[in-house]
Amino acid sequence: MARKKKRYFLSVIEEMIQNPEYQMYRGGRIEVYDSKSKSGYAVYEGRWLVPIEVADAFREIWDFKEFDYLPYLRFDMEVKDEKK
Repeated sequence: MARKKKRYFLSVIEEMIQNPEYQMYRGGRIEVYDSKSKSGYAVYEGRWLVPIEVADAFREIWDFKEFDYLPYLRFDMEVKDEKK
């Protein structure tokens, strides 16, 4: 029996980071597609920036995933100043 297609589909797009201050990070956008939209374009996109060490796991968790509801994602990271 075929699996029922869910409404929302996520696509993780990685973009080049040119700022040398962020050379230890990878980032880009997550595009959200709605199967009820007739446009064929993403209906929403969110930005992401994560340390290189977790970038592959981040992509594995979110890329090509489907949902019946639009997930709300929010990640806040505090960077400690090592100079203090």
